[in-house]
Amino acid sequence: MTNWHKVNGITPRPNDLAWRAVGVSLVLSAIVVLIYGAGPWSIPARSAHADGGAPNLAYVAGAGPRSDGVAILDISQRRAVARVSVGGSPAGVVLSADARYLFVAQSAGNHVAVVDAHAQRVVGTIQVGSGPTALAIDFPFGGSTTLYVANTGSDTLTIIDADARRVLATVPVGLRPSAVAIAGPNSGIENTSDPEIYVASAGSNTVAVVSEVRRRVVDTIAVPGGPTDVTVPATGGVAYVATESGNIDAISVADHRFLGVVLHRPGDKLGHMDYDAVTGQIYVPDAAAGTVEVLRPVSVDTASGGTSVAMPPEPARTLRFGGGPAAVAITFDGAYGFVARGAAGSVTMLDMGSRGTLATINVGGTPHAIISGAYPPPVSAQVAFGLNLAVAILVLIGVVSVVLTGRRRRARTSANASVSRVVGLPESRGRPNTAPPGSGTSAGKDDGRTQ
Repeated sequence: MTNWHKVNGITPRPNDLAWRAVGVSLVLSAIVVLIYGAGPWSIPARSAHADGGAPNLAYVAGAGPRSDGVAILDISQRRAVARVSVGGSPAGVVLSADARYLFVAQSAGNHVAVVDAHAQRVVGTIQVGSGPTALAIDFPFGGSTTLYVANTGSDTLTIIDADARRVLATVPVGLRPSAVAIAGPNSGIENTSDPEIYVASAGSNTVAVVSEVRRRVVDTIAVPGGPTDVTVPATGGVAYVATESGNIDAISVADHRFLGVVLHRPGDKLGHMDYDAVTGQIYVPDAAAGTVEVLRPVSVDTASGGTSVAMPPEPARTLRFGGGPAAVAITFDGAYGFVARGAAGSVTMLDMGSRGTLATINVGGTPHAIISGAYPPPVSAQVAFGLNLAVAILVLIGVVSVVLTGRRRRARTSANASVSRVVGLPESRGRPNTAPPGSGTSAGKDDGRTQ
């Protein structure tokens, strides 16, 4: 194939080729990095919640001889490596986006304790309502981390700016609220720019729906039997509610409609649920029966306006545990599961593929809430900003180098064309005839062509 540069009389310098290659490489690699979230250091998207981390560390509330601490589990070593004394009857626990801070509800102290996970000590508290028992945390992209606290004693939901550690609002909800969950943009909610907060209240047999943007109750869903726990998978369009009567009920998140009973276990004591983000299955601990029920996801046909609901036969399987299973946590990749066994003072670690037990870790006390951390550990927001800024600079360098190279090439092309016109040669040949008069040679012969 004929070389375009030779035909047009342009021979790029090696430096130009190098700059061009570097520029194109920088632009392409930076675009790929930005498209895929700037790699593992990127700031989490809004849909990433606290129980969405891969295995590295897990944190267990209610551990220790007096059940007043948070045990730290090293998942790779499959053992407890530390315990932080929190006090105030620790209940719910969540983790910040960068895995730096734990937020622990102190149900007897009317505070949320802030624990430095690196230093393994309490570094502050936030005053909330009476009897805080459950927490949920949201990480809006480009905004402040928001913490939601269900206060059982004061029948309220406290909304907190977790970064500034200050209360933004206190919202009255139902009577005796004991669980809170976030329905994110991909969960099936109608307005994807306004995530919704679900608050289960056993005393009023309701689930309140709170707007994250408006910070008030926008709907109240009647759920009989005393709702005690709620979980909203990141996708699927359904919220699952556990009740004191032993039911697992389903709610459509698109229109806040009660769909029906998924599982009925009268007289049993259902604990804190979690879902497998890979399979969509719901894991329900039952302390009275000594089991964890695995439920198939309910299917809602959103194309038909949410009117078609498929209730599969339940449970899909039953996992048996002694020691009163009180809470379940599953890593976002579906690799590992953790079952807090309150009566046994231990945590069972599961291989989610085989559902076999990998380890039983003694933590003491009455463990009743558990959260998994992120692996590899994400960097802090400051470092993430620096890395993303570096990527942006690389993009700029690449664009500038490509533009400058193009300008040099056009300038040389214009100069060669001008010389050709001066000596009377066709511009397509691109070079002046430099042979002596009468020599019988031409620039064309330099290219191996015969006149």
